[in-house]
Amino acid sequence: MKKLFLILILSFFSSHSFAGSCPDGSAPVRSISADGTYFVFNCGNSNNEQKSSSSNNQITEINPVNHSGWEQLSNTMTGLSSHNFQYLNDSTKSRRGNQYQSFELRDGDCGSYRDWDDCANDRQRVEFTASPLPPVGKQCMAFSIMLDDSFVTMDSSPTALGQIQQKGGPTGFMEGFKSNPGVLMFHAQEGYYDFDWLYLHGSRTDIKQTDLKFRLLSLNDMKGKWTDISFCLDFAKNNMSLWVNGKRKFDINQPPTGLHLPESIFFKYGIYQSFVSKHSGSTPTQIVYYDEIRRGSSVEEVDFNINPNLKVID
Repeated sequence: MKKLFLILILSFFSSHSFAGSCPDGSAPVRSISADGTYFVFNCGNSNNEQKSSSSNNQITEINPVNHSGWEQLSNTMTGLSSHNFQYLNDSTKSRRGNQYQSFELRDGDCGSYRDWDDCANDRQRVEFTASPLPPVGKQCMAFSIMLDDSFVTMDSSPTALGQIQQKGGPTGFMEGFKSNPGVLMFHAQEGYYDFDWLYLHGSRTDIKQTDLKFRLLSLNDMKGKWTDISFCLDFAKNNMSLWVNGKRKFDINQPPTGLHLPESIFFKYGIYQSFVSKHSGSTPTQIVYYDEIRRGSSVEEVDFNINPNLKVID
């Protein structure tokens, strides 16, 4: 499998909402699977223009009821400081091997890239981005993440710690700002690390976004401890799946990009804060560590919990 080559840039045009419901605004109806081993969330039928492979629009969470290597090709981000990123060598603290990455975002850490200015659009961030790929076949990603012991969230807005963005996709507006919404995001908010699928619907040039949230872990359980995340977007079968520490957590039997396909999608990770003016006072300093970042065409190609033969990425 090819290593993931990353470019440190000011990535842009992300948005989020707080609906946490089905696309029609209703709450998902939870039932138990026929074999009693997982929950099924049913959002009901719809008249979507793009049909999924599932006839009943089920969102399935597979949980028992009992409950890089990287290569900096260029640095074209302006306005940020040396503290924002460090490449660390310490085998006692890395997830595997010797090396891992540290991101730090402080109050006022915003910059500009080409025609986008985070400072003017109520954002703060430092992120890496991977090369874009067309939304075809099956695409899988994995990363290990650890929060610093000091990590706290903002008052009223989530912090994105990993996301899939798109180019040449639908556009719209979010709280008065131009928005090119993404595909999915991993958010730290209200004490938890959540997976958010950004269901996009409506007109391609006036896109509507509904967040469907899946709670993964308590943030306290991620402080000073590595968590392994892997997920697959299957554009051939219109399905998404996610694993935490090698355990499959859920399937979503829907088209990953909603009703509209973009030209390409790409993975980003680091720290991204949006609508920071909602926070009272200065935003908190956030420090997050990443390691073992991979991209492939199957979960076996990216998740070393599932495939222990995967080589260490340093």
